[in-house]
Amino acid sequence: MSGEHHTIELPSSPLPNTALPSTPLPGDAPAAGTATTAPPHGLPTIDEPPPLLLGELRLPAERESVPRARRFSRSVTAASGIAHIRDDAEVLVSELVTNAVRHATGPALRLRLLRTGALLRVEVHDQGGGVPRPRQVDLMEETGRGWFLVAVMADRHGTEHTPAGKSVWCEVRAWPRDEYPGH
Repeated sequence: MSGEHHTIELPSSPLPNTALPSTPLPGDAPAAGTATTAPPHGLPTIDEPPPLLLGELRLPAERESVPRARRFSRSVTAASGIAHIRDDAEVLVSELVTNAVRHATGPALRLRLLRTGALLRVEVHDQGGGVPRPRQVDLMEETGRGWFLVAVMADRHGTEHTPAGKSVWCEVRAWPRDEYPGH
């Protein structure tokens, strides 16, 4: 692999909310669910707690980054006590990183896994401006199913433009663990 790789080491327990940078990283958009101003009526609101960064990995925008992103996802889900969604998270990470490698501009990607309330949020940041769009899916074709899989598997998904490009994200319910899946 070429290029510079940066990894944030995972702690043995989840990071406190203070782990998120107090100033945004270049190109960051406000996280979903965060309030930027006080409500006009002045009454307290019931908001989700701020997102909790579980892990971040910087990757070169090349095919060899996809298996590395999958391994990273497995280690984050295990360390965060959500191994029960490990396989789904791994597929979602794989699809988002693969799409970023194939379609993004710029030499680097950033994969972030966050806890937002009961959801695991997967974000892939790149410097490109193009956004994924649904298209006719041929399940017999080798490629072209990534965004379709994300749409089917995730509870929510989308794209946010940032000053440095974009963030493609998805969220899947992870907490609390469902002891009776399918019921």
